[in-house]
Amino acid sequence: MSVHRLLTVFACAAIVAACGSAAPIGPSASPTAVALPPGTYTSNALKPQVTFTVPAGWAVIADVATYFQLAPAGSDVVGIHVFRDPVAASQDPACPESAEPGVGPTALELSTWIRERPGLIVSAPRIVTVGGLRGTELELAIADGWTESCSFANGLPTVPLFVGANGEYRWVVAGSERLRLALLDVPGGGTLVVDVDAFEGSLYDDLIAAATPIVASLKFDAS
Repeated sequence: MSVHRLLTVFACAAIVAACGSAAPIGPSASPTAVALPPGTYTSNALKPQVTFTVPAGWAVIADVATYFQLAPAGSDVVGIHVFRDPVAASQDPACPESAEPGVGPTALELSTWIRERPGLIVSAPRIVTVGGLRGTELELAIADGWTESCSFANGLPTVPLFVGANGEYRWVVAGSERLRLALLDVPGGGTLVVDVDAFEGSLYDDLIAAATPIVASLKFDAS
């Protein structure tokens, strides 16, 4: 989406709870986040905890039980997002903050559903292991010619993707956004999704180059 801030999630830095339907369109990164010194760190609140290694310039933007975000400090257009137990978002044209009926929560069920969305271009699925968890990796973007838009998206073409199982967040793909999703099953039940996301699609290739070593460093404590 060239120059558009696309996230269209009601996700503020601490997840949707603090936002309402009047929240501005835009990603949740905080421009005041302080970059971490290069090194290895562990999340505080995400369940399960994740250990990660970052180079200079990256910051933790959000860390709550169901959502974790890393991004270059000061950026609000690229980042790595981790969702706990997301469910398929309703495809009703009104874009409600509710789940799509009949879609299961496993990595396979979610990836199959995503590949069937008419508004998305989706890569062939790849088997992947991230952070010790096995699942499916997809790359996706809005399909050419897709015009449906949520009322809060300022006319950008949109496809609702995920909502939190308990209403903690809503994630919508919009405009030129490009993302790589690793949909992972958690032993004992539940799903984690690791999303490398460029809200401005022209930044995607550079983001993948920068984010791939960070994603490779992830280790989830799934004990």
